[in-house]
Amino acid sequence: MPNLVTIFATAIIPASSLISLTVYLTLHPSSPIVRLLSRPVHLPIHRDEALDGTLEHDPFDLADPVIRKDGYPVDAERFWRRTKWMKLAFLVTMLPAVGVNILRLVLIATSHLEGDELTRALLVPILLIPSHLVTLLLGFWYLGHNEMHAHWNTTIHLAFNVSMQFLVIATLTLLPSEPLPTRQTGFVDLALASSPFPKMPHTAMQWSRLLLPLLHIPPLAIILSIRRGPPLHFPLTAIYPPRITDAIPDGAPGADPTKTNVNEETQATIPEWLVFSYATNVVKKGSISETMDVWDLPVLQARFRKSYIGTREGSADRQVLCRII
Repeated sequence: MPNLVTIFATAIIPASSLISLTVYLTLHPSSPIVRLLSRPVHLPIHRDEALDGTLEHDPFDLADPVIRKDGYPVDAERFWRRTKWMKLAFLVTMLPAVGVNILRLVLIATSHLEGDELTRALLVPILLIPSHLVTLLLGFWYLGHNEMHAHWNTTIHLAFNVSMQFLVIATLTLLPSEPLPTRQTGFVDLALASSPFPKMPHTAMQWSRLLLPLLHIPPLAIILSIRRGPPLHFPLTAIYPPRITDAIPDGAPGADPTKTNVNEETQATIPEWLVFSYATNVVKKGSISETMDVWDLPVLQARFRKSYIGTREGSADRQVLCRII
């Protein structure tokens, strides 16, 4: 009977990928299911009007549309062009891992293994196939995302899937698959035993087992280096009163529309987002400057601004935060 630990560990790969795909299809903003269920409904302003969503503007929506924005992209075309090349590189580097896994499945199926040994050997490549298919499917959809919210959500899903694949496969590869030798083995015996000529299929199986986790490193490194979105600039006059904006000196970086002045979280990679390293520059400013003005600090995203709190989206964010707490 195959080891239960191996079965459980390997089953994590397809289970996590299928859960990720389910969450993606039900919550992702570009999912057709979400688009169908989240059709906007505007409240009527007259008694004889129906809730058919034909109004171009909801009269009860009093929020300033400028305040809802995190900012305006700075050189967005360059960012999305570079990001698309990285997405293509992710798909290309993912294909060798898929190919080696299929090759390993064929080698094991045509080998001399039998019984529980055959079942244990087939476990990893068989359960890895649906996870690879989910990753390739999400990666194909990923190419068409050129809006920050949809792009970032897909980045998180792909990073989660590839990370689980790499961690589980690497752990199973490092674990011994055979009992330890009971007698001392010499160098000549080891050289003869590792010779590829007497048992070429077995050697290919061993090499594919070692290559499989290594081939997941390039796509994992690429997906973890993709940024959340392009640099953003937000006009200070839209959120600060005139007594502050009139005091901004000429040449201040925060007032230059060609430079970013929004919190760097909007440009963070997944590792930076997890460890809050996007706040490093703000901390450095505080340690160097004795005083800082308002325009020296980054502009917060829309959901953190006071003017955003009373909007419909702000109420939804507060409800989600209360549920988490």
